[in-house]
Amino acid sequence: MPKGKLLARTSEFLTATGLGFDDYNSKTRIYRMQSQTLPALTAKMLNERDIPVQVAIGNYDFGICTSDWLQELQARYPASRVLKIADLSYDLSSIYLACSEASNISPQDISGRPAAWRIVTEYPALAEATACKMRLKRFRIFPCWGSTEAYPPENADLCVLRVRDEKALRSLNLKPLSKICDSNACIIANSDSIQDNDFSSLLKRFALSQKMKDKPWQVPEKALAAISNDFIARAPADNIWLALADGHQQIHTAAFLEKTGIKLVGYAKDNMQRRPSSSLAGVNIKVIRPQDMPQQVANGNFDLAVTGKDWLLDHLYQFPSSPVTELADLGFGRVRIVAVVSEEVPADSIDSIRELISRGKMAPLRIATEYVNIADKYLRDRHIARYRVIPTWGATEVYLPEDADMLIENTETGQTLARHKLKIIDTLFESTACLIGNRRSLELPFKKAKIERLVKIFREAAGKK
Repeated sequence: MPKGKLLARTSEFLTATGLGFDDYNSKTRIYRMQSQTLPALTAKMLNERDIPVQVAIGNYDFGICTSDWLQELQARYPASRVLKIADLSYDLSSIYLACSEASNISPQDISGRPAAWRIVTEYPALAEATACKMRLKRFRIFPCWGSTEAYPPENADLCVLRVRDEKALRSLNLKPLSKICDSNACIIANSDSIQDNDFSSLLKRFALSQKMKDKPWQVPEKALAAISNDFIARAPADNIWLALADGHQQIHTAAFLEKTGIKLVGYAKDNMQRRPSSSLAGVNIKVIRPQDMPQQVANGNFDLAVTGKDWLLDHLYQFPSSPVTELADLGFGRVRIVAVVSEEVPADSIDSIRELISRGKMAPLRIATEYVNIADKYLRDRHIARYRVIPTWGATEVYLPEDADMLIENTETGQTLARHKLKIIDTLFESTACLIGNRRSLELPFKKAKIERLVKIFREAAGKK
């Protein structure tokens, strides 16, 4: 079952079907649930993006997610053992190929351009399939964690993203070039499991829900407050670009920026703009996901960015020769990156895990994590010979012990891990927010002075009590 934005509607649907997951609500801190009406039915709450993958590999028999993530999986792995068995018709949306309203790109000339199109997206497989279908001669796809609408026209020519409808797309100052597919919440199943097992009691409830006259889960939702994506007129070439974080880190970053004395307009939670203005002359700002910042700085799309040291190291472990470097430790957003196992595992260190593997107890070791490259380096450095890294998009605690043997996770206090009956066996490092930059930008005479001035401001603010 999904957490996040789909949770409330999915809870209404499951209540209407009489499945009785009493703990499945927005206030829950429990990721495992038991049906009160079907004793044999248990459920877990995962990040929506992970559900099609987990169902496809057979860890779960059924799942509820939006069909865009199912289509993304099937576009990448056409033989995936997962199928859609019912549309639930909430969270209605569409996936578009779009460009900035400031661009002169049209659907008619998109296939004739000889230069490579830069396409940014959360859906790389669907984006590639669309580019091939439209006969784009040359294109490059840049996967990102989100905030896709922020990239065109400065950092990408095109984007593939999900929006409610074309009106919502245009409100982001984007224009549609092609509708790729529609999406809505749906029930999916593992195709092998549904053939080999008797799920008649559950399938009957699903079927009855489709015939209900009143379907409260399909009542139109109130539109979320729109984030402004106004385009800035072409900036002078000697301006520097600074990336700031959206999401959970936005509040902490905004609080730190107050200490710097920099005046920002459009970086408040109730007034979020993708391109906020500031009191800093010669600096352009864009708001994107912190996970994407190291790659974007490495690509030269930004000169500076405020992100977490964890995401910087994950990038550098994958690309050791990257031009990205840490320029200032900002001191906020402090978390530990830790190795975690179930309390039931008879191990209290990575050495104990290695011993269990040598005795054939946990081979190959399965590691679930958002930090794929950190996990890979950690295990190689600890001489773990047989392991498999399982990429996730969050809610990692739920994977232990059934779907993984270990997590590489971030924690602030460890209380959430303890609540899920997990224990820390090693601390990899401590992560705080940091200012990162592109070394090549520092070598440019027309940018160097501006970058050094901003670095000084950030370092002085980080030193304030």
